[in-house]
Amino acid sequence: MTLQQIFIDNLKKIRKERGFSQMVLSEKCDTTSNYIGQIEMGRRIPSFEKIEKIAIALGIPSHELFMYETAEKKQEKKLKTRDYLQKMPQNIKREIISHLLAAINKGVKDSFDSKNYVK
Repeated sequence: MTLQQIFIDNLKKIRKERGFSQMVLSEKCDTTSNYIGQIEMGRRIPSFEKIEKIAIALGIPSHELFMYETAEKKQEKKLKTRDYLQKMPQNIKREIISHLLAAINKGVKDSFDSKNYVK
């Protein structure tokens, strides 16, 4: 697989994951949807500046558009995360959950306070 094809595949995949149409992405990059379409068909190669704009619009570091990840690597990553969580001591899991719940409760309370629900 060529670097250009990796870029194209990642661009399409990430754009769709974000729920962006070519039109939405093009607006965020200050270009045309036709240009994004031509990139995704391999007819145009964007400049480094345009790649950076695309990455910013997608909310990712630009190098992620060039990362090649096989299905095996993706599965391996999932397994590592799952193994890590399964091996985590129970007291650490409880502490993390406690912090998350406190943050959620604080966010909910702050939201209500800011809307004058609580006086």
